[in-house]
Amino acid sequence: MAKLERATRGSTPDREIIQGVMPAVVQIIALKQGMMGQMSPVWTGSGTIIDPRGLILTNCHVANPSAMGMSAPAASVLGVAITQRSDEAPALTYIAKVAAQSPELDLAVLVITSTTDGKAVKNLNLPYVQLGDSDALELGDVVSIFGYPGIGGETVTFTSGSVAGFTSESGIQGHRAWIKTDACIAGGNSGGTAVDDAGKLIGVPTQAAAGAGITPVDARPVVDTNQDGRVDQRDTVIAIGGFINGLRPVNLAKGLLTKAGWSGVGQAVATPQTPSKSVQPAPAPSAQFTNLMFSTQVTSDGRPINPATIFATGGKTVYASFDFRGMTNGAQWSQVWTMNGKTIVQQPGNWSDGAQGRKTLTLTNQNGLPDAVYQLILAVGSQVAIQGELSIGRRVDDTDTEVSGQVVDSRTGRGIAGALIIALKPGVAVKQFLQTQSKDLAYTSARTDASGKFTFPQQLPKGQAYSVIVVARGYQDLAVESALRITANAPEQAQISAIPMTAE
Repeated sequence: MAKLERATRGSTPDREIIQGVMPAVVQIIALKQGMMGQMSPVWTGSGTIIDPRGLILTNCHVANPSAMGMSAPAASVLGVAITQRSDEAPALTYIAKVAAQSPELDLAVLVITSTTDGKAVKNLNLPYVQLGDSDALELGDVVSIFGYPGIGGETVTFTSGSVAGFTSESGIQGHRAWIKTDACIAGGNSGGTAVDDAGKLIGVPTQAAAGAGITPVDARPVVDTNQDGRVDQRDTVIAIGGFINGLRPVNLAKGLLTKAGWSGVGQAVATPQTPSKSVQPAPAPSAQFTNLMFSTQVTSDGRPINPATIFATGGKTVYASFDFRGMTNGAQWSQVWTMNGKTIVQQPGNWSDGAQGRKTLTLTNQNGLPDAVYQLILAVGSQVAIQGELSIGRRVDDTDTEVSGQVVDSRTGRGIAGALIIALKPGVAVKQFLQTQSKDLAYTSARTDASGKFTFPQQLPKGQAYSVIVVARGYQDLAVESALRITANAPEQAQISAIPMTAE
């Protein structure tokens, strides 16, 4: 097991390059608007800002799964969460729309159109990554991967590896339909950022096959789409995590960028349009509350971080952020919180926050908010302005996830028999395990069968991240920090994408 120290192969870019790329990596959050104005996340992915005025390159299955023929919950808008620091989750800041898409390439271009409160953007000057030349890559060149690997969104992650090969594909000209890499990339990074050693964008991590025998898209239920209180096979499937070993070359995206109206940084970019009515309805003659979202963190100006409707047990505070307009200081308004239908907070007051803006409310219990279904109702005068619902905790039978997968040869895509897969306990780093090699640090492990498939005998509790180690005779060992992120929204049975290994 000592050779696991070689899991990080090749050199990595300078810290200055990493710091330059990181702020341009964004999280894409598909949001669905409910009847009373609550905005709920339905899936997430990653993207790269490639123009300072708000042009984003991502996967088509992240931007518009239905265009890929995938069944997915209807999304009202696409939110863009901006990377602020490497140790902070991204803050939901903008709304974007699809400017161009190619289901055949699984690529899409988004353009930022407004802030989350519906205000059209002007004179954006965002961090961005310059496009490189994917045709100039050769075997062994260093590639660095950035993205957001969690279902619900975590902090930005970075992994590094090298170019392991190239693959053609029927219907795509040239010999580089795919760039294969030995960098292990967790799902959720779909649509994210792959740069060369100069920090230029050369590929898009794509949840698709870079070799024969690998399932192209890992889609399964992850959201309670039928609202029965649990996530299971009766819910709609959407694209989600696993492991990725294919990069869509950026040169294949250049025609799509042109279609979106882009001809280089500083040149024309797709003209932002007013966001759809599902994002910001036409102003009503009276006061209006919109875009209610719940989270456990917010920025200083009230932007939600990792918005959700289901939260893990034990949290002490939930934030409720919403936009308002048409208000008058001194107007009567009220907030009412219920827990399992019983009123726990009823707070009337006089408005003092001005005519329009964003406001954040909190529900706090220093001993931890009990597991329950909570509802927030906001009223202006005697009229309900907006309401929303969230859940803390899960049903007992929904607290763990059974994880299955397959270990494959990165070149041929064939399953590798007899491989050992170890999931470390939450909070245990790979380095810590390598130093002690104590079985007590492992949560569960499995051996692959003759076709390379495995199922962990012990289910993984939700709301945790697990580092993974994979060892197979004749292959370079693999060790990935926090490779499996099992969130509160994870299904009871999860089939992760193929885990690629490189032959020695």
